[in-house]
Amino acid sequence: MRSGIILIFVILLIFLNLGCAGRSEDEKFSRLVEKFIDEYFKFNPVTATWAGYHKYDNLLDDFSEETLKRKLEWLKNYREKFSKFDLKKLSKDNSIDCRILIESIDEMIFNLEELKEYEWNPLLYNSIIGDGLMYLITQDFAPAPERLKNALERVKQIPRFVEQVKKNLKNAPQIHIETAIKQNNGNINILKNDLKNFSDTLDISDDLKEELKKASEIAISALEDYGRWLEELKQKSNRDFRLGKELYYKKMKYYLKSFFTPDSILALAEEEKRKTQDEMYKLALPLYKYYYGREPKGMDKLSVIKAVLDRIVLEHPRPSEIMDRIKSDLNYLTQFVKEKDLLTLDESQPLVVRQTPEYQRGVSVASLEAPGPLEKNMKTFYNVSPIPEDWTPEQVESYLREYNYYSLLELSIHEAIPGHYVQLYYSNRCPSIVRSVFWSGSMVEGWAVYAERLLIENGLLNNDPKMKLIHLKWYLRVIINAIIDHKIHAGNMTQEEAIDLMMREGFQERAEAEGKWRRACLTSAQLSSYFTGFQEIMSLRDEYIRKKGEKFNIKEFNESLLSHGSPPVKYLREILLAEK
Repeated sequence: MRSGIILIFVILLIFLNLGCAGRSEDEKFSRLVEKFIDEYFKFNPVTATWAGYHKYDNLLDDFSEETLKRKLEWLKNYREKFSKFDLKKLSKDNSIDCRILIESIDEMIFNLEELKEYEWNPLLYNSIIGDGLMYLITQDFAPAPERLKNALERVKQIPRFVEQVKKNLKNAPQIHIETAIKQNNGNINILKNDLKNFSDTLDISDDLKEELKKASEIAISALEDYGRWLEELKQKSNRDFRLGKELYYKKMKYYLKSFFTPDSILALAEEEKRKTQDEMYKLALPLYKYYYGREPKGMDKLSVIKAVLDRIVLEHPRPSEIMDRIKSDLNYLTQFVKEKDLLTLDESQPLVVRQTPEYQRGVSVASLEAPGPLEKNMKTFYNVSPIPEDWTPEQVESYLREYNYYSLLELSIHEAIPGHYVQLYYSNRCPSIVRSVFWSGSMVEGWAVYAERLLIENGLLNNDPKMKLIHLKWYLRVIINAIIDHKIHAGNMTQEEAIDLMMREGFQERAEAEGKWRRACLTSAQLSSYFTGFQEIMSLRDEYIRKKGEKFNIKEFNESLLSHGSPPVKYLREILLAEK
């Protein structure tokens, strides 16, 4: 009897082993990815809501010391598992996804072990609270009452979250604390206004209304206390906002995932700055004579460009006209892309132009907030920051000069058509969840800069030289972003030096330059992603043209580039150049 049981057990083991052996490497990989993604979203529930993975919509991220340690061990465990796959036995797509996952895990390990932003960057926490509520309020992925109940559960967790933040933050840069205090007020207003207004539109029970009211009051009290705590932290904090060369170089490696090194990016940016200024000078010469009625005798190159731009930027809207102008520009850009047959547009994807929510302000002038890769037919928000109410008339005029009619058009190319808005809905069609969740910042930003160049190459505004000059000014901004990012965080560039470079050599208005200084202090590596990604895409296009020869078609290239998700450009190069 006993020997018979042993025999049956042995046979079962053989069958189980055969079953495992029978699975292909791709099947094993897909199963592990599915498991990893679910666990990743459980660690990052607000990110999960954005992505369209709604299993954890009732949770707010956990930043306790215990959870951070557990997350680090979890990441190292999965890194080992993914590293064991034989890439040659995986399909081409899975081979790329496996490498993307390993690089993404390495970046997350670096963030926890070395960068440790959770100890010094309060902005990290503000966005989790704000996004965690606003995603549920603004996106119609589920019935409104269901979303409200999940929002309520997150509101209840805010006091716990705030206590964890206070334990984690030890010494933060002054500029980060100042910005966090303003954004914290925005989060309080979400509870007082946005969430309340959302619940007021719904037919819910009195008990639920009372539960939401009490939970919101407790959360508001916790956030108000947090605001006072940040004021106290500000008095005793002295951390430098600069990363330092060693940490900056490491972050660039993990964030950009590029063949370019920080040194090569800086050298190329300096070279491109000189070339772009020369090109701008050639465009400016006839325009100078048009505006001033004479030749620019005795003037240097930068002075001629500045004199012409000073006339062009006077063509700007009034503050009350900005939003309507942007909407009008979007209609024009849609028709232009169609007429030039540059890309197939999907007009069924809803795009909403709105003011940037208060909790997101203070970092950039405009941004695109797209639905997650797993969502279908959700709204995309084109966020435009309003002019601050406490600005002087001089600051307002400086801002309007910077965002003149031509610059507003350039902005909408970058953020919307055919920039981020178009790129992201193409990306969301890609079946690879890995490339959607762990998207490449340099690919996404590089495409948006490439989109600007693409439309200029194809005769935007009937080849208007003023538009071309403004476009090159914007490209110069991209170049200088990379330069100041490097020289601030890996060097000791001062505010005066950075603003002088932006205004004198980049022809930016003071309000724009001062805002960019703040952004460069608040972030690192991200400002280099625009230039790096653009250079990678242009280099890929050049090689693709050489490969295709007379068969090259710009629409086919653009759509092929966008149809593989948002991986680092080095992997798009691998895919596109292998195509027959």
